[in-house]
Amino acid sequence: MQSYVLKTYYTKYLKEVRKVSDSTVKHYDEAMRYITKYLVGKELLQDSIFEVQDINELEKIRTFLYNDPEFVALDKRGHQMYSAGLNNYLRFAEGEDFENKKEDLLILDIEVPVAGKVEKRLTAYARSSIIKKQSMEIAGYVCELNPNHKTFISKSNNRQYMEGHHALPLKHQDSFNKSLDIYANIVCLCPVCHRLLHYGIDSEKKDSVDKIYSFRCDRLAKSGIQLSKDEFERFVI
Repeated sequence: MQSYVLKTYYTKYLKEVRKVSDSTVKHYDEAMRYITKYLVGKELLQDSIFEVQDINELEKIRTFLYNDPEFVALDKRGHQMYSAGLNNYLRFAEGEDFENKKEDLLILDIEVPVAGKVEKRLTAYARSSIIKKQSMEIAGYVCELNPNHKTFISKSNNRQYMEGHHALPLKHQDSFNKSLDIYANIVCLCPVCHRLLHYGIDSEKKDSVDKIYSFRCDRLAKSGIQLSKDEFERFVI
């Protein structure tokens, strides 16, 4: 079985943010391993539930399991251990209460191996919509470049609409030996600031790029990505 960044983050989150006991971590791990085995047997996963990078796909998996008579019966015999483990992971994946644990979650800024490439229309590095959503939960759905920027309420989550932005674009992953698809590299932005960074002229976006560097350089360094401001600018502008 491969090593998955979401599993690494989840285990560290349980132990060092929520500070649950080792026995509880073991129970959660056993539940997720059983669910993985069950879903692989149903040919709904290739290797691990932690391979699922999209929150909507995780929700579909939960719906499938809760409507599958065989799983429901097994879960009942196991005193709901499996469903409890799955629900706990979904709460983590959805970033529940992340905004209130913002400072504690900085402990998740760690070096992460580069994920493999996936074959789409073009070959590109895999990215996690779960990590992006969690990052916006941490930011409280407030633009990190200008908290005064207001948008509208999104019907998908009833929060102010914001977008997750990779400060160092994933197209530069080959230049780094640690993953760029990490909490430290994802910034919560309003659509205008986000579009500026993607489509603005260099002179207009330089101040925003430098501001992002100022509040993310230390976190990036903890994650194995050490860059001077000039180096950061060369990758981003």
